[in-house]
Amino acid sequence: MVVALPFNGMRLRWIPLALLALAPFLALALRPGVEAQVRAVIVLSTTLRTPLLSWTVRQLTDEPRIEEVEIAGSPATLARPGSNGPWPAIVFVNGATPLGRREPEVQDLARGLARAGYLVLVPDLSGLKEGELSERTVEATVAAARALAARPDVLAGRVGFVGVSLGGTLALLAAESPRLAGQISLVAAIAPYTDLKEVIRLATTGYRREGSLLIRYPTDPYVGLVVARSLAAALTPSAAQRALVARLAAIDDDDPDPLAGLRASAPSGLPPEAEPVVALVANRDPRRFDELYAALPAGLRSTIARLSPLARARLLQAPVELASPPRDKYFPVSQSRALAAAAPNARLTVTQAFAHVIPKPSLAHPVQLARFDGWVLRSLRDAAG
Repeated sequence: MVVALPFNGMRLRWIPLALLALAPFLALALRPGVEAQVRAVIVLSTTLRTPLLSWTVRQLTDEPRIEEVEIAGSPATLARPGSNGPWPAIVFVNGATPLGRREPEVQDLARGLARAGYLVLVPDLSGLKEGELSERTVEATVAAARALAARPDVLAGRVGFVGVSLGGTLALLAAESPRLAGQISLVAAIAPYTDLKEVIRLATTGYRREGSLLIRYPTDPYVGLVVARSLAAALTPSAAQRALVARLAAIDDDDPDPLAGLRASAPSGLPPEAEPVVALVANRDPRRFDELYAALPAGLRSTIARLSPLARARLLQAPVELASPPRDKYFPVSQSRALAAAAPNARLTVTQAFAHVIPKPSLAHPVQLARFDGWVLRSLRDAAG
């Protein structure tokens, strides 16, 4: 689930150029949303393939200050505005990509947010680059946000989260932590998962549950590999567990059937608690899923619940802006819809302007474009406090 944020569509170029030309006058009007729109133009200019716009933004904004740091044990990129602080702060949580924070589009986005007046932290969180989500990864996310909030150049000691795919899930889980109570300004998440049990069902069988119905929903094979890696990492450490983790880590992320070897030859010498995990991830029959899931160790099922933002959605007191395409190849929009219904301040934007986490707005679809623009504006406004 590599996150990339190119902004395609040559036809869109005149929109940000016009907004940019009007920005100084609009900002003086101090109307609600105007400042956020100006910030949006600045941010999006970093991902547009429009040399004139990018050049203009560079002339009108301060050069961001970029440094590589370690924060709360995680290596990270810190992007600060060129002006004097304090600034509103954002923790950007990437999806599962081998390049992590060094993904070029992620670096561009961090610089764009810094030009728009945000202090941005992009941490490489434990296990995320390998597509391995665990409670340790969540704790690393919380620790990074707490450390950022404690900086004297952060406005009001509050941070916003922006996350994509698995990073969106991590942002939601971290925002539910009591250790960050009262310190979150916003959670903006693009196409996250919210119910890990249902993701496991989907990734292994190709079916999602809706009420009492099982509905066919093909997903990218990589989801199954992420599920297997995450479940293996959650097992009690042992030599056999470490061997299973290493075997799964060695599978190519782009393998069209990454769990085929596991189905053909189960690892030998597994402890009893690991055997039902292998049976579950190797299963393709949707009719057997609930039985196999129930056979998992109780502690592992509890871990799965703790890695599901939906389970504690009531703790999300900050504004939550969810965005998803109508049909996502990794996590169905039903995952975000369930959280939007359960969290007190959540809003879901469903728009074809996203292909998973990649923005692809078009003037040919003005309604979809308007929804995308509204999501961006609300997110930037809330993150600014």
